[in-house]
Amino acid sequence: MMTVSGLTLVSRILGFLRDIMIARFVGTGPVADAFVAAFRFPNMFRRVFGEGAYNAAFVPLFGRKCEEHGSEAAVDFARNTFSALVWVVGGLTLIAIPCMHWIMMAVVPGFLPKFEKDLGGSGHKSAFYECRVDVKGAREIYFQITGKSEAAVRHWSARTRVEDMHLLDPEGKQRKLLVSLKNEGFPMVTSGQKEIASEGLILTQLGLSGDKHSGVGRDVDPRKRFFPRDGEEVLSVIFGMDPKGLARIELPPDHGMESFVVRVAIRAVDASAEIRESTLRIFRNHPENFDLTVALSRIMFCYLFFMALVAHLSGVLNTFRHFAVPAGAPILLNLVMLGSLGLIWFMRWEGDLQIGKSLAWGVALAGFLQFLVLWTACSRAGAAMLPRKPLWNPELKKLLFLMGPGVIAAGIQQVNLLVGGIIASFQQGAISTLYYADRVNQLPLGMIGIALGIVLLPEVTRRLRSGRASEAADSILRGMELAMLLTLPAAAAMVAVHEPLIQGLFAGEKFTAADVAKTGWALAGFALGLPGYVLIKVLQPAYFAREDTKRPMMMAGVAVAVNIACSLLFFHLLRPAGYGHVGIAIATAISAWVNVVLLWRGMDGFVTIARAEWKRLLRMALASLLMGGVVYLAGHALESWLSGMLWQRIVALALIVGTGITVYGVLALSLGATSVSALRSSLMAARGRGNS
Repeated sequence: MMTVSGLTLVSRILGFLRDIMIARFVGTGPVADAFVAAFRFPNMFRRVFGEGAYNAAFVPLFGRKCEEHGSEAAVDFARNTFSALVWVVGGLTLIAIPCMHWIMMAVVPGFLPKFEKDLGGSGHKSAFYECRVDVKGAREIYFQITGKSEAAVRHWSARTRVEDMHLLDPEGKQRKLLVSLKNEGFPMVTSGQKEIASEGLILTQLGLSGDKHSGVGRDVDPRKRFFPRDGEEVLSVIFGMDPKGLARIELPPDHGMESFVVRVAIRAVDASAEIRESTLRIFRNHPENFDLTVALSRIMFCYLFFMALVAHLSGVLNTFRHFAVPAGAPILLNLVMLGSLGLIWFMRWEGDLQIGKSLAWGVALAGFLQFLVLWTACSRAGAAMLPRKPLWNPELKKLLFLMGPGVIAAGIQQVNLLVGGIIASFQQGAISTLYYADRVNQLPLGMIGIALGIVLLPEVTRRLRSGRASEAADSILRGMELAMLLTLPAAAAMVAVHEPLIQGLFAGEKFTAADVAKTGWALAGFALGLPGYVLIKVLQPAYFAREDTKRPMMMAGVAVAVNIACSLLFFHLLRPAGYGHVGIAIATAISAWVNVVLLWRGMDGFVTIARAEWKRLLRMALASLLMGGVVYLAGHALESWLSGMLWQRIVALALIVGTGITVYGVLALSLGATSVSALRSSLMAARGRGNS
């Protein structure tokens, strides 16, 4: 575990550096949302089918083959399953890439237009359309006219008029988006007393109230010079569309509005004018988000193919107790991604498509390099994996039978994140905000939870197959104790200093104070479930080692249902304030604890916790709470440094983390949560098992 945790720590640190750079390059805007959405999809499948379900089924079968028939027969079994994996995942990749447009419609429905109308049907006549868009959690509204040619876009842009725009609050009250006369008559779009940024909308007509002297109202063309009279106010406003066919309205920050209502008018034209096909769309996200997500997903989907093969190779190496290379392989992803970011900076590339595609090709290249490194390591271990026509034998059938339920059982967290991503696509910036928060949460989860799961599965399998059930149960119990000793303080710290952690890691020109607050609260939500996430990784090997994937599947299904219900509920409650994504994080945490309870009850006493061990657990929790209070005070004391220069933020974070580790270590030892002798004996036992 120390080998896996150490290399995972290196990978996570490089991953933090990578995400800090991504945050500085693209923030939480359209490129970030598109990249995260595109990357999450193949990454989720990699973890569910590769690291999760596949290894949950493959490692116990491969381990039993080694114990009962020797390594040569086991390697032959591994080569057959490797070949089957190449054919299945390769076929899935070839099918998915051309179908990516339809797949993304299900994965990120919030990126799709909220209103779409074929303008060609109106012909030469005038037409009127009214549209109502849900804007809970939205930052901007986009109008887009698209056509097969620039001439078509110009034609329909000249005919399109946008009028009677207003927002509705949850009680149905209106807030008009009008124009006020300021700066010697220069018109500005406003909502209440707040100025609103807008682009691509051209003021074509203002309806003014009567002045104090004549009382007679008038209409003016704001594109021509005019002078407002004493007492005149804007009563109505009509906008035209920019010839490029794209317009944006920035909604007031934290507007808390329910809906955006607009009336679009199409002017009539002379019957001799040529009518071209064109479409009017209204979005609550950037119009390029969906197409960019599709383009990046097509590039990165081959990452799924290589990562599924990497998971197989890792299972072979871990069963042979070669943990270093599989644990270190993810470092390559971060190094290649950092190289891609460096290339973007060096070449001075700008534009959403260039930056997004550079990052996507970096992911694809990293997948190939990881596969190459692990394939070489397997070859040197005497288990070279060469694809061939797979043999449909009983062993392969059993692998597929066990793998089916494991798709849900081992991939519960990724399924939850995918569900959260689908719901989050309805709040602008929420996908990337959840991604940055989850990246911080993944540091202790990867170092502790994933490392424990990787080590425990072959260890528990080996002991059960050799008739040592009590030792297998003891391994699970020791894993639970170690998990709680390390994750309880991590969770307490991330809740106590959620904003200082995010501010110190990601704050920059494109990662604003509002982004820090929203990402910080999402981190706190995820942290509530961190011990639960890790316990899932510890408890599942007790089922998988006995080739039982059906019951964990049913338990995980219940947890997914809880996650969906809670995500929808909390997202709906918190979205008006712009924090719907925090509800998704909390729902994920609740789902994790539900899964833990079900897994524990399903073991039917296979692992028992003595009274003394319960007392140690309570002392760990007390030490974690006290440590959380100390780091909370440390975060406030270093607040000015956390908002200062980069070196100041690094020093402040180091002081906060160092204080937390020191205080928790002292409290854990003084309260009796653990002892130096217990830690030393655990390390000696681990060393003995490693040398045996």
